[in-house]
Amino acid sequence: MKIQFRIRGLNANASLRGWLAKQLERLHNLIPVSTAEVVLERERDTAPAFRARVRLAVPGPDIHAAARDNTLEAAWLKVAKNLSQQIVRRKMRRQFRHKGKRKHPLTAGRWSGTPVAARI
Repeated sequence: MKIQFRIRGLNANASLRGWLAKQLERLHNLIPVSTAEVVLERERDTAPAFRARVRLAVPGPDIHAAARDNTLEAAWLKVAKNLSQQIVRRKMRRQFRHKGKRKHPLTAGRWSGTPVAARI
C-alpha cells in the first residue's frame, strides 16, 4: 500500500507518520487498499482546529472520510471509524448480493427453505 501524507500546520515527525501508517494497515487487513491519501490540517482561526481527511483507492468506488475535532487524535479516530464502517457495509452488501446468500443466515435453514427456529 502506498501512503501519501499532506500535513499542514503541524510538526510532522516520523512517529506521527508511523502511527498513522499502522492505523491504515488495520484497514488494509479488511480490504485491499492500493493507495491512501491522508491530509491533516491545523487551522488556528477555526473552532475545531484539527481536520483529517482520507481517501482510500480500493477495488470499486474509492472510500473517503473527513472529520474535525479539537485534537488530532480525536479527528483521526472519527475518520478511521467512518472508513471501517464503510468497508464493513460494502462487504455486507457484496455478501448479500450473491444468489445463495440472500436469506439471513440465522433464520434460514442450511438446505431447506424452512427457518431454523421452525425446525427446533
